[in-house]
Amino acid sequence: MTLLQTAKLSMDMTRVLTEVELAGIKVDTKALAELKKDYNSRIEELLEFLTTSVKEAMGDTPINLDSPEDRSLLFYSRKVNNKKEWASLFNIGTTVNERGSRRQKRRTEFNRKDFRVAYQANTAQVYKTTASQCPICKGFGKTSRAKKDGTYTEARYICKRCEGLGIIYTNNLDVAGFSVKPITALDCTAHGFKTDSTTLQNSLTSDISEPAKEFIRAYCEYSSIKTYLRTFVEGIEKALTKKEFIHPNFMQCVTATGRLSSRSPNFQNMPRANTFPVRKTIVSRWENGFILEGDYKQLEFRVAGFLAEDSTVYKEVEEGFDVHSFTAEMMGVSRQEAKAHTFKPLYGGVSGTDKQKEYYRAFKNKYTGITHWHELLAEEAISRKRITLPSGREYLFPNVRRTRWGGVTSGTSVKNYPVQGFATADLLPIALVHTNRLLAKRKMKSVICNTVHDSIVLDVCQEEKDLAVDILSKGMLSLFDECKKRYNIIYSMPIGIELKIGKNWLDLEPILELEWTTTNSEDYSYERTDNSPEPRFL
Repeated sequence: MTLLQTAKLSMDMTRVLTEVELAGIKVDTKALAELKKDYNSRIEELLEFLTTSVKEAMGDTPINLDSPEDRSLLFYSRKVNNKKEWASLFNIGTTVNERGSRRQKRRTEFNRKDFRVAYQANTAQVYKTTASQCPICKGFGKTSRAKKDGTYTEARYICKRCEGLGIIYTNNLDVAGFSVKPITALDCTAHGFKTDSTTLQNSLTSDISEPAKEFIRAYCEYSSIKTYLRTFVEGIEKALTKKEFIHPNFMQCVTATGRLSSRSPNFQNMPRANTFPVRKTIVSRWENGFILEGDYKQLEFRVAGFLAEDSTVYKEVEEGFDVHSFTAEMMGVSRQEAKAHTFKPLYGGVSGTDKQKEYYRAFKNKYTGITHWHELLAEEAISRKRITLPSGREYLFPNVRRTRWGGVTSGTSVKNYPVQGFATADLLPIALVHTNRLLAKRKMKSVICNTVHDSIVLDVCQEEKDLAVDILSKGMLSLFDECKKRYNIIYSMPIGIELKIGKNWLDLEPILELEWTTTNSEDYSYERTDNSPEPRFL
């Protein structure tokens, strides 16, 4: 298989995305304004709680939650002694390659014990403080200097005792902050340690206090809402046309894997549907119309099983095994919390808390086909400096090398790109193109208005509701035939889809679930909700 087929699919996608962009997405501006008001109100509530909690955790030490350095002090309770030595020790920073592009330096490799010794030796414990007025400058932050004749200069100088703050902070005996423990050198930053939401969410499964967990959850929500306001709410407001539509730009050649990205506004990197109220503002352009969304079930997990030829994955998919519940049981967390960890080992994840690492080892031992496939990918990347998918899509790894620990550099990318690429840059576009072709063939008013990773979203007029359900089902289940036609691939993994419909993109009700296990359209199994029609295939 060559890149020619990938290029052909890309051109077909270009035509479809052009139509999707022109069709646009209808926005309920009243709902958007109400959502913005609710978000700002929630931010005020969270900020009040966070401010009070910071005071309890840090004493009088001032903390700016918008400062990565201050957040590092707060969450990890440690302060870097010498930032220059710190950056050198962990190889933090960027470098310029021979082509003039800047990239992150390769981090120094440590085992778990050596890393703990290294970061503790180069940081100091942070303690709660009590603030008092500086006795030298009397709180002004500046002082005058005495002349030989006993008078004082008119010039004012920064007080050396309080460094111009006017306040002296005296350490107490209590450790400040929440004492989160960094795991690897990848957790280190120029100012201390990572405090992004993903890192903090992962720390919830570690051995930290309940107040720390409560604060982290509140901070992550606060950070998320600020991002939602900036990226989505304000992004939608800026992109709105006079007819209250937005027309996001979709791009195929921005992400490394080939997965779609979008801008003006960004409508790709969204949270789970039921936790993302912005979706409520997306409505149908048609009077009494509907928003219809089709999602693939566990698409990337199933694709990994197909590419790795893992018999356990095939068996569990066919039996309807709930892999997220397995993760939750192993890690002692809720099913929803487990989702963030279920597929991390699918992409080579090995580090984390003791519970996380125990699960990652169990994953490798359970899905031996995927584990073996990961080893083959590493060998292919090292020997050929590239990885080729069954579709012909290629990923180049010119600088990959074997590490002294037995892994490979860029290991996450080597394992992630093939799965994400085949699932969302090859299979999803095939379904999107085929669905669009069926809509055009029937000369329907309903249009594809959006696509997000493993889902397709239609804006459906009322009289075409049942037919739109049939067409979207057919388009998404076309992977067997289309893979054979386009790539001469026998895609043998069962395909699961779920269709939901509603008056807006948030409040969707399940209407159809299908598990497709054969290329014969007359031989299928499905689960139907009470309100769903009998599936028909065109």
